[in-house]
Amino acid sequence: MESTTLIIISALLIGILVAGFFILMPKPETSQPENSALKTMEDINKTISSATNPSTPQQPQQPQSSQPSQPPQPSEPPKQSTGSSPTQPIGQVESAYLEVFGEGYGKTEAEAEELARKNGLQKLIEQLYVEIKSTAVLKEKLTTVIADGRVKERLETQYEKTIQTKSEMELLGVMYKTTDKKKVGNQYYAKVQVYIEANKAKQQLEAFLAIKLGKSLLDSKMIFSAKAIADKYEPNLSTNLLPPKTTEELVQVVKEIKKRYEKVQNLILSINSTQINDSKTALEVAYLINELLSMTNDLPPNSIDTNKLKPFLTDVKITLKGPQDVLIGEQVKLEISTESNVKSLWVYGDQVETQDLITLDDGRALLSVIIKSPNSKVTVSLAGLQNVTWSPGSIRVNPDILKTVYKTENELRLLAGGTAKIISDQKLMRENAIKDALIKTIKKAASELLAGSDRELLDVPVDDYILNKVLGAIDYEISATGEYAGLYYVLVSSSIKKDDFENYLKEALRNAPVGFALVLTEGDTLGYVEPAIIDGLISSGIKLVSKDFSRKILEAQAKSNLPPSVLGKMAALSAARYLLYVIVNNATTYLSEYKTYSVRTLITTQIIDTITGNIVAAPRFEEVNAGATEQAALSKTISGQKFKEYVSSIVSLLRFENVQPFITYKYTFILERSVYGSMLLDYLKAKFGEVKVVEKSDTKMVVEIENVGMNEIENFFKTIDALKFKKISDYNYQVTK
Repeated sequence: MESTTLIIISALLIGILVAGFFILMPKPETSQPENSALKTMEDINKTISSATNPSTPQQPQQPQSSQPSQPPQPSEPPKQSTGSSPTQPIGQVESAYLEVFGEGYGKTEAEAEELARKNGLQKLIEQLYVEIKSTAVLKEKLTTVIADGRVKERLETQYEKTIQTKSEMELLGVMYKTTDKKKVGNQYYAKVQVYIEANKAKQQLEAFLAIKLGKSLLDSKMIFSAKAIADKYEPNLSTNLLPPKTTEELVQVVKEIKKRYEKVQNLILSINSTQINDSKTALEVAYLINELLSMTNDLPPNSIDTNKLKPFLTDVKITLKGPQDVLIGEQVKLEISTESNVKSLWVYGDQVETQDLITLDDGRALLSVIIKSPNSKVTVSLAGLQNVTWSPGSIRVNPDILKTVYKTENELRLLAGGTAKIISDQKLMRENAIKDALIKTIKKAASELLAGSDRELLDVPVDDYILNKVLGAIDYEISATGEYAGLYYVLVSSSIKKDDFENYLKEALRNAPVGFALVLTEGDTLGYVEPAIIDGLISSGIKLVSKDFSRKILEAQAKSNLPPSVLGKMAALSAARYLLYVIVNNATTYLSEYKTYSVRTLITTQIIDTITGNIVAAPRFEEVNAGATEQAALSKTISGQKFKEYVSSIVSLLRFENVQPFITYKYTFILERSVYGSMLLDYLKAKFGEVKVVEKSDTKMVVEIENVGMNEIENFFKTIDALKFKKISDYNYQVTK
């Protein structure tokens, strides 16, 4: 085998990795000060760096006064997550802690506390990732595990993907302490302190990263390197106190590593034990060697003896032909021909994507190859003894490439180019180019997997929130980098499963910050309806996607005339949980006798669920008003109570999993005496909390109350003996003694 030195280095580095990066956090010190909590990057970096020098252990420094407060000493043992061993209160232990605070709102105190716990747990996991990622020690070990540039690149992208999909990780031993809870309006607010012993977090993070690294090594066919992970964890799988999901995945990774390792060992045994007497047996052993070489990239030197085959294979001739002018990212077909009795060949190359083992029919085969760089080349080999290499004469760059390499009903493989301006900050430049390529990838995947179209949807924006969330569904690696036409470019090769893509997108939308929605309006020629609807939605607690997203999606709709279901799924890329497709029709009649304009306004709002593409509801609004101008007539309609109730009905139909929308109701009271207004206001505040007084005089009071409908308030009036209420019209009442 060639590159034996690199393989030895790879094996040594893997050993260093397994033995070294699993000591990232410090062991408890008996002299450590009480209540020491690791909260900042500086604290954790100092702690981790101390682990690299066992002979001179350092204690983490006490947080300065400007840092977040230390965990308080609870009066009773803090609540602990299910499945972990009992832990002492913070003030009684000597181990360092990681600490965050979570916040949550809910309909009840219990719901608010539960949401605050979840929020804090997510923050804790994010802090753990971010701080560890910032550590040069771990970063260096991860990126130098493999000497081969391609495998290194894959490990880097795999690790970046791990950082960005924070919610995958579970933690045991997490403790919670509620530090604040109160009622805010019609909701309850809770603030919860969430903390965990650093050593427990370290053990679980080690196992989690071992899973990720093990999968990457298996994907890269570094079987002997991966064996070190199996050797470390297999003896203790039954005793490790790890979260159920982590344990399950670790068991599966160890099982797969052992399975692949045993198969490789069996092949080595068969190859070395077979006696070579003629060309027939030599070819049979050569096929076993082809299979072995296609299965592992880190075969130790001298594992097999190929010299005994040489006398019988010297006359085998192989030819390999392909095009001479190709594009980076292009998929090309190579023609292989050899003697008719050769049944298989081993395939490998530099900066290409192709299969590892190819079977021949009557000595012939077609080999599919994806070109990844200007230095791409492919070699086909018979047991590493007879080799022939192909490389194109000219490889051109197309940094704007976006193509489907492979597609089935459930899986998609894409190649996308991304570009960025050349700047001095090399890291930022690379990140910008990768982001550009990934955005194109997501648009293409959405068009094919969700919209059922082969269009790229390049005009449709992708929100950064969606980009970061959906990345977890994309298995990608950097195929090529370079400079072209004054730009830095990358080519990103991605594999996407439809179910994963849809699930990550759904999860992102279900947890979108405070109810993202997108408003598209057609027919609002006077420009009155859309601003009024938007103001009503925002005042009700609904967060809207920016107008720039709305405009671009509406432009795409005008070009393609997409059906509502597809339009809704496109809107999901802008982080909209719902699409509000507002259609406005104004019929104007001029009444010459009265010199006024009569305007009949009809509004239909299609509420489209962007997860399913289904129309949830389509409430209609209709009203006629007159005025000196069309604008004056329409203004009366939009400012009226009926229109406000229409907007409130739209809000009530939006079902956000992570937020309780606020619907504001306005009530007008005609007062027989001024004092009745003050009395009524006291009753309302005592019952409903916050009540906003919009207008108040001796004879009239107008108030706004959140989430208190007409039926509820009328039932409340019946409980007040000191005042009498007579309904004049909807939301309007006369108040007497």
